[in-house]
Amino acid sequence: MGINIIQFTIGCILLYYSAEFLVKGSRRLAMKFNISPIMIGITIVALGTSLPELVVSILANIRQQQNMVIGNVIGSNIANIGLVLGLTALISEIKFSFSKVRYDFYFFLVISFLPVIFIFSGGLFLWQGFSFIFILILYVFFLINYDRIDGNHEQSSIFNIKKITLQIIFGIIGLAIGATFFIKGATGIAIYLGVSDLIIGMSIVALGTSLPELVTSLVSVKQGENEFVLGNVIGSNIMNIVFVLGIALLFGDINISFDEIFVHSIFLILLSLSMFIMIKLKNGINKLSGLLLIFCYVIFVYFNFYYG
Repeated sequence: MGINIIQFTIGCILLYYSAEFLVKGSRRLAMKFNISPIMIGITIVALGTSLPELVVSILANIRQQQNMVIGNVIGSNIANIGLVLGLTALISEIKFSFSKVRYDFYFFLVISFLPVIFIFSGGLFLWQGFSFIFILILYVFFLINYDRIDGNHEQSSIFNIKKITLQIIFGIIGLAIGATFFIKGATGIAIYLGVSDLIIGMSIVALGTSLPELVTSLVSVKQGENEFVLGNVIGSNIMNIVFVLGIALLFGDINISFDEIFVHSIFLILLSLSMFIMIKLKNGINKLSGLLLIFCYVIFVYFNFYYG
């Protein structure tokens, strides 16, 4: 148990300082290449903070812990909305125009339903993994070719591209290592307590792999970069499905009954729709809405441990 506490502590320290590196580097990249912070959040920051989910899901599928893969992906997406977005909004209200991210939001909603539909139809298989990856390619193509990413950069920028790149890389690597330490400690405790793979994936591992998003969002708010927060949550939830789940399926099919994830799917869909409605109707998420999201996440965790 002592080693688990040490791993947890090291993981928390690495997560915090790595998030500082990633946010600062990403902000400088946005300034240098004239890319909006929301787009940096949806792409580079989201991809970087989703790396822990990718590593955990691949290893879990190789080890035939298929329930943990699904638990990790669904649980992480729930944590990103309920915990990450909720806690961040509770600290500082998130204001952003829905019109700037409407296409990404519509894409996010469709993607959130796909795994649930596939599992309801009989499971997740190799061809669906390729489908997710193909969808990811189309989405990236859309971002690049439809005025979402401006490739023109300012030659007079004071930021050196090599230093920016190294800062982002070190930040991403640190997040991955920090999350790994956290997950090992938390999972060891859960196994000791006799918790099932699905519950470990939905709660402890999902929380661990969502810590990069949480820390990055909190650091972003601290530095006045609210756009990174929303972009990170939307982008990470998209990446967790089309990138993380897509790649994980290349290592083996995932056979899981829809009954096992029925309630978890309801939480995922309701929270996804709630975030969509909040941004569309109010152009942001206030502190009361943030508190509501956190409450939903607490109920989700309670359900996992007491009724899972």
